[in-house]
Amino acid sequence: MDTKPIGVDYSELHNLDSPVNRLLRDSIWDRKDDIGQQSFTTLRYMDDLIGRLGITEDTHILDVGAGTGGPAVYIANATGCRVTGIEINEVGVQVSTSLIGNAGLSDRVKVIQGDASQLPFEDESFDMAISLNVMNVFEDKEQVMRGVYRVLRPGGTWAFLSGTFQLGPEDAAAREHLRRGYLIPQYYDSLEEYKAKLRAAGFSIDEALEFIADFWVQVSRWRDAHRKHREVLIEDVGQDTTDYHIAYFDTYVSLIEQGKAANHLIVSHRPGGGRTDTPV
Repeated sequence: MDTKPIGVDYSELHNLDSPVNRLLRDSIWDRKDDIGQQSFTTLRYMDDLIGRLGITEDTHILDVGAGTGGPAVYIANATGCRVTGIEINEVGVQVSTSLIGNAGLSDRVKVIQGDASQLPFEDESFDMAISLNVMNVFEDKEQVMRGVYRVLRPGGTWAFLSGTFQLGPEDAAAREHLRRGYLIPQYYDSLEEYKAKLRAAGFSIDEALEFIADFWVQVSRWRDAHRKHREVLIEDVGQDTTDYHIAYFDTYVSLIEQGKAANHLIVSHRPGGGRTDTPV
């Protein structure tokens, strides 16, 4: 039995350009849809986000948990906006810096290394903040949200895409699988819990859009890729870690099929700036 850790930071498990990681990505994403995302985020989500939030060349966006910078580059290229990303992992910052340079967007996009729970930006620095399938890694989500509130200008938008869960006492085993996460530990919330934390942080909630069918497809692709390349993955990260990851995705798929898990885009804003606020 191997002794490699389960639930560690992805930068400790995989070089993002490694042959093993490439095998996984080729099974999960069509090449045209692979922009370096380490999540369930699809181009459909980002295209919807761009239109729904009204991102323009005048928008300065904070990307919370920017990962390898693929989504930031995609959005900036599509809209002409400026994006500043924050990412805690050195590997993610290194890859994003290379990606940004290769895209010719160094004048409009940057990713810095830092902790999103302690945002190193001045008050009211951004027009908008986004986060794409990253919020579940934060144990204290309200602290992250309060930081986002601080760095947004009055009237600024805070929109994040995140898995949401409705788990009961009968889901103890599933809850444990999810808590240990895929590559880093996870802390899951229901939609109502997210709404409560947003209100506590001072935000006014605008809308919540639920994704189900294509979310199931993406999670299933991650599971199937791990099954397909199980033997190669065992050589790379060990049998315990590989089989745990397969079980993690099995659990995720099952919960979606039971109607207990989905992916939600939750849009809110910091009151002020001439925007109409609601009590929801």
